[in-house]
Formats: sequence, structure tokens, C-alpha cells
Amino acid sequence: MLSAKSETFIENLRLYLVTSGKKEKEIIDLTGELKVHLIEAEKDGKNIDEIIDCTPEQYMNSLKREMDTDFKSLAKYLPIFFAGVTAYFIMGPAIRGELTLNIVQVIGFPLTAIAGLLIYVFFLQQAGKKQFSTKRLFLIGMIASACVTILFLLLLLGSGLFVQPFYTGSATVNWIIVGICSAIFILLAVWSKTWLTIWLPGILFIPDVLFRFSNFSDTTILIIGIVTFVCTFVIIILSLFLKTKN
Repeated sequence: MLSAKSETFIENLRLYLVTSGKKEKEIIDLTGELKVHLIEAEKDGKNIDEIIDCTPEQYMNSLKREMDTDFKSLAKYLPIFFAGVTAYFIMGPAIRGELTLNIVQVIGFPLTAIAGLLIYVFFLQQAGKKQFSTKRLFLIGMIASACVTILFLLLLLGSGLFVQPFYTGSATVNWIIVGICSAIFILLAVWSKTWLTIWLPGILFIPDVLFRFSNFSDTTILIIGIVTFVCTFVIIILSLFLKTKN
């Protein structure tokens, strides 16, 4: 069995190489061989620092330079990312029956999505190289998510205030959009093998459903929205804590 430090190192190495666009098979083979090597070395009383003979950051950077970038996989994952981000940000307005489009959104949304992707990649690579713990990785993930969310909110709110929409969705179109977004979340769950992409939007869109189908005041819906937002992150923190404990 590997020590906890070596297990964390391998997971962070895998995270760093994945976010660097390296081939999945090469990553699996490399980390598998490294794990076997570390197990044997630890039996002889050596630790991870003695084995790699440099800092984790230097070791990861050297592997990154030696491995080929998998541009084919990157081309495959980018549409998945854009589909998920798009569904996340347009499903709420569609549920409320308020879906509109303006020229700033059409031009700015892809640019903002690319900026968001670069933010995620930067934070995750730093987490891998700096050997962040699970708790610190979660915190970094929340900071990255907050930065991306703020970018999209500024785009949506700013364009809505200063630019007139050129398209307003009908009731039928809004429900079609809701159906498409739901299908995207389900497909993402199947692809990623996790329920996170289903229950997370399900919780976060509760205020939008209440706005459309309840008689609650705007203040009450806002409070419910804040509570569901906080509860979502509490659940994620607890699940990570239990996973780490196990």
C-alpha cells in the first residue's frame, strides 16, 4: 500500500497531466508504473522526495515537456465543456420564461467561456503542481467557479441593461430549451459517471422554478436561492470530507 503522501502525489500528477491535455492512455500507463515503483521504494524506506529527486513541480514540468499533447481529445472535450456551460447559464432564464438574446451575449458568451476554461485550467494545474490537499483543492475550485460565474453574470447583466435583445423566446421555445439543457446534464452525468451534473443544477434551479410556478415574493425566492446555493456547497464539502476520511 502507498503512503497517503504518495497517493496524493499521484492524484495531483494525474490532474496536472489531464489539464495539460496529455493522452489519457499515456497518463494511465505512467501513473500505473509510478505507483508500482513507489510501492517498492517505500518498502525500502524511501519517501517520495527521495524517489523523484526534485520538487514535485519540477518533476511534473519535465513530464509535461516529454509527453505529446492530445489535440484530438482536446477537440472532443471542448464542445462538451461549451455545451455544459451553455446549458447551465440559459436553463434558468428558460425555466422563468425570460430567455432573450442580444448581440453582446452572442459575441461575448464564447469569449467568456474560453476565459472561464483558462481560469479552471490555471487553477487546477496550480493545484497539481503545488500538491494541494483535497480541502484546499475544493477551496481553489470554489474560487475558480466564483470567478467564472462572476464573468458570466457581468456579461448577462451588463448586456441586459445596455443592449436591447434581438430575440425573445416564446413559451414553446423556452420549454424546448429546458428539455435540451436537461438532456445535456443527463448526458454529462453518463459521460462523467457522476450524478453531480444532474443534482447540482436540480438544486440550483429551484428558485427559478419557484419564480415561475409559485406565488412567493421576490424576497422569499431570493432567500431560498441563497439557502439552496449554500446547501449545495455544504453537501459537496461533506461528501469530500467523508471520501477523504474513508
